[in-house]
Amino acid sequence: APAREIADLYKRRWAIELFFRWVKQTLKIRHFLGRGENAVRIQIAVALIAFLILRLAQAAQNAIQSPLAFARLVRANLMHKKRIDRLIEPPPEPSKDPNQMLLQWA
Repeated sequence: APAREIADLYKRRWAIELFFRWVKQTLKIRHFLGRGENAVRIQIAVALIAFLILRLAQAAQNAIQSPLAFARLVRANLMHKKRIDRLIEPPPEPSKDPNQMLLQWA
């Protein structure tokens, strides 16, 4: 094969390698759950969607500047119904109602 064709193939392969490095580092995909092409495509698409939603949510607020800190805060509060701008507020004090049962973990 001509040198130009080999160089073009190498360039395309290198772009794929860079894409997978970006996927591993940014989207935190360490391994693929499926082996088929469709399974890999779906996992990458879902990770990209989650990444973009996190980035959009982070850009919409001004309290947390670091994307990593914002992602950690969202992950920690994923099951709590809270507005994004209220994530860094401390949790409310527990109720002092004497009729409410108190759990002791000690």
